[in-house]
Amino acid sequence: MTRVKSLAVMLIVVTLMPTAVGHGASDFQFIMRNESLQPSEAQLLDNTTMIFYNAADHNRTILVDSNGDGVDDIECEVGPSNASSITDECRIWLEPGKWEAGEYGVKIMVNDTLWNVLRLVIYLDNHTESSNLDLAGPGYSLNENLIDGSDNEKTTPIKIYELAFLAMLITGLLMTIKRGEDN
Repeated sequence: MTRVKSLAVMLIVVTLMPTAVGHGASDFQFIMRNESLQPSEAQLLDNTTMIFYNAADHNRTILVDSNGDGVDDIECEVGPSNASSITDECRIWLEPGKWEAGEYGVKIMVNDTLWNVLRLVIYLDNHTESSNLDLAGPGYSLNENLIDGSDNEKTTPIKIYELAFLAMLITGLLMTIKRGEDN
């Protein structure tokens, strides 16, 4: 009888246990060809690393005004395309807390001349918890809909079938325990 009670308690605890959700930082690559930048615009969350790959045979400089004061705070030199080294790439981390949400222009220079401007929109990676008792998954939003434009909401209200399943499970377990005590 103790085993049945223990099993009932474990099933109830497992059913009601919260689920953890997380994601790591991501990378987003840009390819600087001779005549074009691919992609030419991006929408990213903070905590993303932008990687610029130079596929041309000349140096380039990446300039970014990260705080909106009109002065370029980030400067990254990128060497010509060369498979034997990593000087042909530049990494810029959108460090959380140091970037504001908004639109930025990332200037790409060639020989002190403006070659291209990347239109960059940054969204803050806000994690929003909700207390909606979503038994099928956590009530947690990672604001992915800001990036891909979808309306795929991660938080859902409690569903009646989830409550019915939980009620049936508890009722069945209590009936099993009651039968065991009667015997």
